[in-house]
Amino acid sequence: MADGLLQLRGILAMLCAALVLVFVYQSASEAANAASTELRAQDVFVLAATCVTCHAPKPEAGGIPSLQGRSADDLLTRLRAFKAIDPARADAGSTIMPLLLQGFDDLQIQALAQWFSSRREVR
Repeated sequence: MADGLLQLRGILAMLCAALVLVFVYQSASEAANAASTELRAQDVFVLAATCVTCHAPKPEAGGIPSLQGRSADDLLTRLRAFKAIDPARADAGSTIMPLLLQGFDDLQIQALAQWFSSRREVR
């Protein structure tokens, strides 16, 4: 009788473990799907840190323009235009931007445009 009870407990433990794995897999799949359609705030912050290396919050006269406070549509249009330029054919007027943007996908570009448009320019 004790062996049968231990065997039943073992079967129940395996069933519970299987259910937990199913729920974990489903949760992980849902999280992966959500992550593929939206970037986490800290990911966008890290991406934006790349931009502010050159695009300071407070631009100097004749320097690289600030991105903060510009409309998301304007930024998105400009970023997509830079990305569309073949880096091998870029001229001096397009600077380094076509090369840099090759490493960003459209979701990241959209997130950056939203992030910078939500910040006010420092005066």
